Amino acid sequence: MIDSIAFYPETVPLAFFVWGPVLVMVLFWAAGIWSSRQGVPRMLENDWNGYNAEDVEKLFALYGETHRARYRNRVLPADVAFAFTYAIVGAMLIAGLVVRGQPSWVAALCGGGWLLGGLCDVAENLAVARLLDKYPKVEAGDVAFASRMTQLKLVLFLAGIAGAIAAAYLAFKPLAA
Repeated sequence: MIDSIAFYPETVPLAFFVWGPVLVMVLFWAAGIWSSRQGVPRMLENDWNGYNAEDVEKLFALYGETHRARYRNRVLPADVAFAFTYAIVGAMLIAGLVVRGQPSWVAALCGGGWLLGGLCDVAENLAVARLLDKYPKVEAGDVAFASRMTQLKLVLFLAGIAGAIAAAYLAFKPLAA
C-alpha cells in the first residue's frame, strides 16, 4: 500500500516558507537601494553599538535640510512599509508552523524574530521621525529610545533569518521523510 503525504492545510501554503523570506530579503535590499538613491545613508538604523544625542546632531547637521526632509518623507515611510512586511511574514511563519502541527513555542521561535523585530523597526522609525521633527533640539531620552529600538531590531532581524531557515526546514521535513 502506498502511504499518502500528510495533509497540510492551505491556510499558509508550503511555498510561502520559501517565497516569504525571499520577499523579505529582496525588500531589505530594495530599501537600502532606495535610501542610497535619495542620498541619505542610513547611519542610525544600522548602528549596532547604539548612538547618542551628539551623534544624531552631527549626522542631521551633515545631512542638511533637503536630505533631512528626504529622510523623513521618503526613506522612513519606505522603511516602515518594509518593517510591517517582515513582521507580517514572521506572523505567517508562526501560523504556518502551528497549523502544520508544530508546538507554539517552536513556531514562535521561528517567526518571532521577524514579528518582534518588525515591530521594533516601526517603533525605531517613529522615534527617528520624532527626532527629525524636533531637530535642532534633540532630547537624550528620545535618542536613547531610538537607539535601543535599533539595537533590538538588528538582533531580532538576524534571529528572524535563522528562524525562517528553521521554519522552512520544519515545513519541508515531512515531505522528505
